[in-house]
Amino acid sequence: MDGYKLKALRIEKGMSLSKLSEQTGISKSYLSLIERKIQKNPSLEILGKLAETFGVAVEDLIRIEKEESGLFCKGLLQVKSKLKVEIELSDDQLTTEKLNQIKKLIDAIITN
Repeated sequence: MDGYKLKALRIEKGMSLSKLSEQTGISKSYLSLIERKIQKNPSLEILGKLAETFGVAVEDLIRIEKEESGLFCKGLLQVKSKLKVEIELSDDQLTTEKLNQIKKLIDAIITN
């Protein structure tokens, strides 16, 4: 289960960890472990309680959407990512052609 998805659902419903714990009977500390991705495989019983509380199917809690492939998460939370590209060129390699290639690479990264 994606802990970010659980946290997004909880926040979307305006719930604190304490309130979710009360409604599900799942300890607040265990819910926190799930949200922080320390506990990644809660039991079907836990998933069932969460699904019932949020009014979704268990499958919806564990399904990974294309947009959630590690960079973004639907809902209120977005996992921000950074891409750092470092290009090292000596003075004799730094030509107009190389600079244009670097610019095209950066443009391709930004537009995709």
